[in-house]
Amino acid sequence: MKFLADLFKPLLTLLVTIVGLGFVASVLSPQVDALIESWVPAWAAVDPAEQVVRGWLGLDEAAEPSWWHFWGRD
Repeated sequence: MKFLADLFKPLLTLLVTIVGLGFVASVLSPQVDALIESWVPAWAAVDPAEQVVRGWLGLDEAAEPSWWHFWGRD
């Protein structure tokens, strides 16, 4: 049994690392998210989690117009 554990531990570590880095990249860049979803269609299942993390980080908010763009402000 120890042989199987020694065999699968590095593989599991690589899998978790790749999925974690993919998630971080897809949160930060919608283009990367679309690329990953084109390769792995099941990746679309993590969209709700991505939206929550983007909300926490403030990445989904519309950009406020610059201070000198006084026209178009409400």
